[in-house]
Amino acid sequence: MKGLPLVALALSLGCGVLQPPVARTVDGVTTEGRFIEPEAYALYAVGALQEARGEWANAQVTYQRALELDGRGPELRTRIGALACKLRQDALADRAFADAADAGADYAPLWFELAACRRFRGALGQAQTASLEAVRLDPERVEASLLAADIADDRRDPALAWRLRDALATHAPDSPRVWRALHQAAVEHADAPRTLRAEAELERLARRRGDAPPPRGVPLALQALRRGDLPTAKREASLLLGADPGNGDALVLALAVADLEQNRESFDALLSRTSANGTPASPELVEALAALLSRRVSAEAGLLLSPRR
Repeated sequence: MKGLPLVALALSLGCGVLQPPVARTVDGVTTEGRFIEPEAYALYAVGALQEARGEWANAQVTYQRALELDGRGPELRTRIGALACKLRQDALADRAFADAADAGADYAPLWFELAACRRFRGALGQAQTASLEAVRLDPERVEASLLAADIADDRRDPALAWRLRDALATHAPDSPRVWRALHQAAVEHADAPRTLRAEAELERLARRRGDAPPPRGVPLALQALRRGDLPTAKREASLLLGADPGNGDALVLALAVADLEQNRESFDALLSRTSANGTPASPELVEALAALLSRRVSAEAGLLLSPRR
């Protein structure tokens, strides 16, 4: 195994830049994160990168290797099912999704991927049921509502489709992605009022972005990590560390990039630079990185970095 997983970061830095979390509390409910074997965690990241690059068969093998080391949660089985569906391995996809449901039926990404798979197969009634469950379990996820709306359109149910899209517009009025999706749907349906409204909102958001300075440093690096642009994230983190070697935010970002690149030498060199006298990583950076890991790797991986609240 070339790379060191980010969980090693959490365990290695001790009381310096980043404290290893063990629990988080939301609305008064404390949830303990389960331990993930370091090798399995590293394989999560490798598989996510392979999948993002379109290397579906390789990613499937990587996830299966991780499953042999950490087979308790629904995350890996969900990814295996999604990839099997894309590779038209129907029996494996069905088995993986069923096993994922047994491991965690309240795992929203399972229902999202199941909906996408059923839509791909043309089973639109089952796809809609799964998509609405994904929305119910994770109403904050834009992709889930958009998928459910598209499936409703496939089933010639425009009323449901627009209820879902209009709800998104109300819930996330400042999201360019939401308004682009609504604009595209409105054009396809020749809905002039909704088309004009979406265009006006996109213009408003464009003006707002134009008034703000372009992101640099930590914000730009985080944006780059979210879209898989590792060179940009690495450049920004390096610039920040060059200006301030004790910058905790920059160090965490640089370690994340080295981990995703599977660059053992860079990871070890960065760890050797950590100091208890450095500036601690900001809670905002740690939470953003945890959200990134939750989406790109697994919910449990993100929980490992979520700070105690």
